[in-house]
Amino acid sequence: MSAFLGPIHTWLYNKILLQNAMTDAIAAYAEEKGWTKGLDEKLASRYGTLETGNLEDNINTDNIHGWLQERVSLVENRLAYAVTTLLEEDSTRLDEMKQAVKEFGKNHSASGDLSVKQAYDHLENTLLNGMPCDRVNQLVKEEPDLLAYRQAVEIHQPYWDMIHGDVNNYYELREALIQGMFEGSSVQFYHTGNQEYELRSR
Repeated sequence: MSAFLGPIHTWLYNKILLQNAMTDAIAAYAEEKGWTKGLDEKLASRYGTLETGNLEDNINTDNIHGWLQERVSLVENRLAYAVTTLLEEDSTRLDEMKQAVKEFGKNHSASGDLSVKQAYDHLENTLLNGMPCDRVNQLVKEEPDLLAYRQAVEIHQPYWDMIHGDVNNYYELREALIQGMFEGSSVQFYHTGNQEYELRSR
């Protein structure tokens, strides 16, 4: 990454903000359902909080890469801890959480007449998959009505392993998020195998 603040840093920070907001939505839903009290406070105490405001006002310009990596870790840890804690209390909550996350996805939708490439670009521009240099996703096939890709690097599991959580819960929630994003669009999302996915025109 460049030593100077540029569009790629803002692009990454916006993805960090989105995942943080998704965790907040899960925590708010849990509070509303009476599942837990003080989850936000527990998350803040354990991991800290993400800064608000403009990136340029918060970032350490002497260590842009390190600062952003710390924020990636912060929001990955927050999500893993929130979900794992809620499911440890009651494992049947996952389906309701998925519905809450799907609704969150609708608020960040890529609705309308999309090509499969535009849909893929939307996912790349919104879902947090480590740092750009991690090169997590790889295109497998690109046709006018079908785009296939695979996740070549397991970037999320270490955060879940650290708290003895199940990273499969992350992937189920992420699929619910994507379904919400593409509801009402011209593209459908499919999980076709182990870390393999397809976007197809409806």
